[in-house]
Amino acid sequence: LGCAQIICSDKTGTLTQNKMTVVECFCEDSELLGTCLALSSDAELDEDTNQAVGEPTECALVNYAYSIGLDKNRLKATQRRVGEAPFDSMRKMMSTICKNEENGELLQYTKGAPDVLLPLCDRIWIDGRAEPMTDAHRAEIAARNHAMTGSALRVLAAAMRTYDALPGDTSPAALEQHLCFLGLTGMIDPVRPEVKAAIQQCRTAGIRPVMI
Repeated sequence: LGCAQIICSDKTGTLTQNKMTVVECFCEDSELLGTCLALSSDAELDEDTNQAVGEPTECALVNYAYSIGLDKNRLKATQRRVGEAPFDSMRKMMSTICKNEENGELLQYTKGAPDVLLPLCDRIWIDGRAEPMTDAHRAEIAARNHAMTGSALRVLAAAMRTYDALPGDTSPAALEQHLCFLGLTGMIDPVRPEVKAAIQQCRTAGIRPVMI
């Protein structure tokens, strides 16, 4: 080890905390965005710790919702999941259909990569209602997405759709179209606090640290 010249390390969970955290949002209605993100995720909120349990990215979304006053357990009590198109790495999206137990309204919540979700949106949520999506809207969303990714954030987009009755075809192709864009979230996996000093120590010792 004393002769080592290069140390190669992975990133997630080694240099970072493996705890994705939402640090930036672009939206008109943060409550609607948070509801969408929480209910289109399979991560669950632990009632004892008030921390999400599940896949790190989805945990970040559920924790974000909780941070703005949206407890997923309470959301599920009023909006029951009645259909879904599970996440798929090829589609890079996930959709759920939830029934409002108070008024019977059926809402679809979709989250996914901006590059695949945005082309499926023909409307955008502005001033409390769905408005037609324009080229100007698309340009602004693309600019916001570019700014977030340029700041080393992982970006997810959110959208919704309403139904009068539960659709007979709940395939991804049938559900994920004619969506209403809700917003973007930017997440980052925080660096472990001891990493900076460790890298400086390596360089002082003439060792080149490489992140793989």
